Amino acid sequence: MPERPSRARLLVGGAVALTLTCSGLVAGSSASAEPVTTGGDLGRALAPAAEELPTPFEEAGGSEWTTFEESVAFYRELTTASQRVSVRTIGRSVERRPLQLVAVGEPGPKSQQEAAEGSVAFFVCSVHGDEPSGRESCMALARDLALSTDAAVADFLEGTTVLFINANPDGWVADTRQNAQDVDVNRDYLALETPEARAVVDVIREWEPDILNDLHEYGPREYYETDLLHLWPRNRNVDDELRDLAQEMSAEHAAGRVTAEGYTAGVYGQLVKDGEPFLQVAGDDQGRILRNYAGLVNVVGMLSETANEPLDEAEEADESLLNRRRVEVNYLSALGSLELVQQDPQRVAAATAAAAERQTTAGAEQSGVLYFGGQDDMIPTDPDLVEPEPMCGYQLDDDQVRSLGRTLARHGIEVTRTEDGDRVVELAQPTRGLIPLLLDERSQYRLTEATPLATC
Repeated sequence: MPERPSRARLLVGGAVALTLTCSGLVAGSSASAEPVTTGGDLGRALAPAAEELPTPFEEAGGSEWTTFEESVAFYRELTTASQRVSVRTIGRSVERRPLQLVAVGEPGPKSQQEAAEGSVAFFVCSVHGDEPSGRESCMALARDLALSTDAAVADFLEGTTVLFINANPDGWVADTRQNAQDVDVNRDYLALETPEARAVVDVIREWEPDILNDLHEYGPREYYETDLLHLWPRNRNVDDELRDLAQEMSAEHAAGRVTAEGYTAGVYGQLVKDGEPFLQVAGDDQGRILRNYAGLVNVVGMLSETANEPLDEAEEADESLLNRRRVEVNYLSALGSLELVQQDPQRVAAATAAAAERQTTAGAEQSGVLYFGGQDDMIPTDPDLVEPEPMCGYQLDDDQVRSLGRTLARHGIEVTRTEDGDRVVELAQPTRGLIPLLLDERSQYRLTEATPLATC
């Protein structure tokens, strides 16, 4: 195993605190040693709140995970403890458990219209039910934001609404990756066959978040064993400038916050030896995966994955130490992504708005290239995976409209009717990069094979 920082964790008032005795990076770390922040250190401002309302996981010192029922009770208690928090059910899982959206704002939770006047950050917490650290870190972060008395936190929340969703309660209870339909929800953001994916997409469409961090865990192995693996949208239909900002959030802010606290970070899917990546084993362009879907709908999105098995002898000897590290790393990644917004909220909001406008213009002008394969670091070599002369839209027949109309609307895609009565999905929409992945015969995960139109 690589040499790692020497660390000791203390339990303070039932909450987990981290004391560093040495810091540094291992070979292959991809982030700078200091997170990029301005306007005060949000992490230090949040720290005191951890002592006031410990999560069940924290009370157990990391030896037991919070149950679904305990999380419902915890969030209920948090709404009583702070006027900043609201919890509402926005859907039901396959087994009818509530899909709860937790919102935090100052002086209280904002409406969608009010939130749109500022910034919105969205955290998807453990969409895989057997990856518990994401939902634990979301509970702790929501609590810390809600209960902090620091002026920097209040100032931040006046302009930024922070949203959390536990996106797979049935998998949580069953301790399975999939939901109760045996579907991997993180492969369902195109077809929207699961109520869990539909709830996440509804939040994205209705709240229009500026940033999104999807919190996961991964299984480490040789050449692939850092505390955090992170990744941005890689689908080639994502707006270039938006993707660059997402990569910055992922590598400089999220991973930067993690490494600044003495942990290690790397790029998801890349095996690394002697500090250099030599093989890519995951992290592709699939639009049905949330980090890619986020980019396709003009959200600055990313993926966070923390190692779910021991990375040193201390963690091998103490499972609670391992569990606390898993939660701490996802917490720090989430915190780092918030610090991108804290640094310059106008920049982030302008980037998402500009990306949507550029996509709409490209669709109207039939400019650029559309891709059905490849990713940001790989140009497709198969001519069937590219369209250098984009269509203006797609025509749908009556059966396609009946079967897909509601799904397209959930994606924020408009279906129009021509003077001749035809139903058309034009590419002159902010979702220009997403539409062909849903409707074109060349797309691997298409929902149907619609008729491409040269003119609209």
